[in-house]
Amino acid sequence: MTAEIVLLGKIVKTVGLKGEVKLLPGPDFWPGTLGVDGLGLVSPKGVRRQVRIERKRPKGNTFVIKLSGIDTIDEAEHCVGSTLEVSMDQIDEASAPDKLLPFQVIGAEVRLLDGKVVGTVTDMLLGPGQDCLIVERDTEQLIIPNVPEVVVNVDVEKKVIEIDPPEGLLDLRW
Repeated sequence: MTAEIVLLGKIVKTVGLKGEVKLLPGPDFWPGTLGVDGLGLVSPKGVRRQVRIERKRPKGNTFVIKLSGIDTIDEAEHCVGSTLEVSMDQIDEASAPDKLLPFQVIGAEVRLLDGKVVGTVTDMLLGPGQDCLIVERDTEQLIIPNVPEVVVNVDVEKKVIEIDPPEGLLDLRW
């Protein structure tokens, strides 16, 4: 079985003269990945190479990172437009995400506690206060808040989410 590849973000510009670049995190990004060896840098043409982050610092909603083997602004310019990704077989418990991310739940089957299937997660809205699951059922989409009172159990490996919705929640449409 092939390990899942997670897109962490995109290199959007160079920073300074010593090979640093700015990473714009994507929805599946979590800071723990910045310490993982063997990240993948994928060029816009699809050429993949392994890199390691030598140093990092937050800059607003982005990160300024220094990649191994990228030591000049000219080398860094070749990285602009590339994506940074990680293979999930590289992730140990210490660097695992501390909250649910879209790549973990998209495609998961959503069930009520009695086992009745509600639908399948097709997207996840990441909000400042709470995240919401977008669940497709037949031809409609439901919005389900990802809060402990509603989302009771998540089995990421089996791709199953059990919910205990309050009355009327499954009437909300997206």
